[in-house]
Amino acid sequence: MQQEELEQAIDVALEGAPRAEQLAVLADTLRERRAGFARELEATQDEAKKRELRKRLAEMDKQIDGLEEQRAVSQFVEFSVRASALRPEQEPTVEDDEE
Repeated sequence: MQQEELEQAIDVALEGAPRAEQLAVLADTLRERRAGFARELEATQDEAKKRELRKRLAEMDKQIDGLEEQRAVSQFVEFSVRASALRPEQEPTVEDDEE
């Protein structure tokens, strides 16, 4: 299978979902934003702002966890498609022909 065909097969198998690499970049970006909010939380003395920042941090944690789960699924699908493409085709056996 050619590389272009393999990439198309992966896209079909993912059914429009992002690739694992894209999801990893998104999760890393959220982690960076989360770190900024965490620094802001440490620096503020305003209790209302602290509550809001804690709420944002909790939501970001959920989003990061969701992206990591999606990344794992996409990675598995990508690996499975690649492994299938590299697996040599088996010659039909006599038993297969009798069915």
